[in-house]
Amino acid sequence: MLPKIEAFFMKEMKEKTGRLAILSLFLLVPFYPFRIFFLFLLCTHMLGWDVQHKRYSSLMALPYMPKQLFWLSYLFLVVISVETQLIGAALGAGVFNMGWAPLGIHLLGSLLFVTSYYGISMLAVTFGLDHFAIPLLVFIVDLTLGGIGFTTNNPYSLISPVHQKSLPLAIIPAVALLLGSAYLFEKKGAYK
Repeated sequence: MLPKIEAFFMKEMKEKTGRLAILSLFLLVPFYPFRIFFLFLLCTHMLGWDVQHKRYSSLMALPYMPKQLFWLSYLFLVVISVETQLIGAALGAGVFNMGWAPLGIHLLGSLLFVTSYYGISMLAVTFGLDHFAIPLLVFIVDLTLGGIGFTTNNPYSLISPVHQKSLPLAIIPAVALLLGSAYLFEKKGAYK
């Protein structure tokens, strides 16, 4: 399986070099709310982008099953997110004297965010909708609904992928979105 992962990562790096370089540069900024927007852009430019731009058939020519493509793309997204988070935290600690304390919470928050929005993007393309517009609409609604009132008065902010007021509770919808989109992508296939 390791050669397949390596081959997929090399393919993604070769095809998406410019986008990944620019997004990774912005993801190095250690300010977490700033990172969220660029993590969103990264999520929408993975496999969902390939499906939307008619590159799915060329991906299927490779020796990968749809299930493997889904999970390899998710793994690639997680690796990029974690690497930029760690490098950004090192820059924040070394250059800006921000310390290492928030790294764990922000790393888990980033993983929950990319898990949720990768799932949303893949659900959108599975049903033939736009890979960017639908997740953007969900992002705006999520940002708005999670920001209404105080945490005690707004239970949605506890599970919101953006606000994540309770990390243990935010894991549930993130994993449900990811597993649901994986199941539907495998069973229904990509909208071509």
